[in-house]
Amino acid sequence: MVMRVAMAVMVWALASTSWAQEAPERLLPRGSQVYLRWDGVATHREAFKKTAVGKMLQGDMGRFFTGLGDYLEKLVDAFVAAENPQAADMLKELPRTLSAIGKHGFRLGIEVKNLSPPDIEGMLIFPKSGKTDGGILALVRKAAALAGAEVQETKKGKRTIHSIDTPVVKLVWWSEGDDAVIAVGTRSVDELAKKTNKDCTSNPLYLHLKEFKEFSTWADGFVDVAGLAKVAGAAGPDVARLVDDLGLKGLKSITFHSGFDGPAEHSVLLFDMPGPRKGLLKLANQRKINLADLPPMPADLSYFAASNLDLVTLYDGVLVAVEGAVRLFAPEQANMVKQGLQAVEGAVGVKLRDDLLGSLGDLMVSYRSPADGPLGLGAVYLIKMKNQKKFADSLDSLIKAAATVPFVEVSTRKNAYRGADIHGVYFGVGGASFHVFDYTMHKGWLGLSFYPQPLQGYVLRTAGDLPAWKPSAALARRLQEFPKEFVGISVSDPRPSLKLVLSLAPTLVSFLNSMTTFVAPGTQFDVNLIPNAHEATRHLFPNITVITDDGKRVRVETKSSLPLPF
Repeated sequence: MVMRVAMAVMVWALASTSWAQEAPERLLPRGSQVYLRWDGVATHREAFKKTAVGKMLQGDMGRFFTGLGDYLEKLVDAFVAAENPQAADMLKELPRTLSAIGKHGFRLGIEVKNLSPPDIEGMLIFPKSGKTDGGILALVRKAAALAGAEVQETKKGKRTIHSIDTPVVKLVWWSEGDDAVIAVGTRSVDELAKKTNKDCTSNPLYLHLKEFKEFSTWADGFVDVAGLAKVAGAAGPDVARLVDDLGLKGLKSITFHSGFDGPAEHSVLLFDMPGPRKGLLKLANQRKINLADLPPMPADLSYFAASNLDLVTLYDGVLVAVEGAVRLFAPEQANMVKQGLQAVEGAVGVKLRDDLLGSLGDLMVSYRSPADGPLGLGAVYLIKMKNQKKFADSLDSLIKAAATVPFVEVSTRKNAYRGADIHGVYFGVGGASFHVFDYTMHKGWLGLSFYPQPLQGYVLRTAGDLPAWKPSAALARRLQEFPKEFVGISVSDPRPSLKLVLSLAPTLVSFLNSMTTFVAPGTQFDVNLIPNAHEATRHLFPNITVITDDGKRVRVETKSSLPLPF
């Protein structure tokens, strides 16, 4: 029994050592300040199938994407092949190449050694994609030929190195065993293709990534902010001063981990801030908030986000960044930034930092609902107010001053609504007037929106005339997996937006088919392939992100079904 256990341990150790020696990271620069790993689907297929996206792709949505690929290939034949056969061949190859990358993923490493003169190396490794007669390397070769670039081919041992040498950057690619390697940088082709000074597996931040044990990951990465700040500071005293003023010396690194948690994609983003926070890092305010601090939001809420953003601190950070940028390119004019602001403030009679932004609190909330407007058009932004009268007076002075600008007319129109005043802001040029946005100051909050109707809904909810959002039982259970107090939170439901897009898709596709009938017969997309909106979204659920801050590290944790831009 003991002998069998010992043999098993030896086999496991030898296999682990062999894997570590053959890991794709062995070819990445050891000093990489940026690193990203994505395993692809192949080694995590069973876990991926259990996720909401995995289940969705096993249904009609998967059939839709297959049909979409065939349709795009027909379009290439109809509109590109006759004019440029090389481009058509490359475009047809692209989906297959992306599919292969999706199976086995990639590794990315970027090392910046110097800014002046620039000394930068970036390298992409595509595991199990090293075939020279197909895949990513063949696609790169076809793209180079299509661009008319001169590709050089050299032999280095058993490797065949392809390269494009320009005065500014060099592009190199080759096959390393089963892996495809693409390198780009300012160094010579020979240096980019060398194996020396590689092996990112000994990088301290890479080793730190491997210590993460909260859940199994299929992707991770890091940004060595301290290393990049050191390189930037070496570029000159003005750059070093800017790095220090922005507070970047207080941010050591950013690390990222992503994996699966049943139906959810689970990710953790960590900002390591062991040093004192100054500049932009002061935005990381540790004041905790909870759901009870939020204003009444729509009952059909599809998205909301809340954070303790301090606009005064943001103003200070942006001002430092602008002054630093001016100091780099026009040192003699650096002092004119503040002088210019003081002149503007004197002319309008408002101190932007103290009077306007200083009248606002440090709690900001945004939300969207389908009834207020599709795809974010009805978004509402609310900022807690500390001194409503002072802010109103300052804003009124700014608008009056803007109205004196030549050739541009700025005006506001006040509309009374259920005990609140909603102000519409209009810009006019050449006699034409355009509505820009609306705002209201009501119940201790400044509200902003593109149209008055979403703000009307806010006013009605504060009076109790409309129902306010409460988390459903399912969402409440999922929120229990996160801390009850935090410095930021967002909840977004991808289902309403996806349902809207899918409900409009048949009409849009039918219209496009009628247009292409005359120019490219036989290239129509089959409307039957568009999935039913309810079927496609039945596995989805709201995405949750919670941000916490313990004084040394900011943690952004997300559990999502399908992140969407809207």
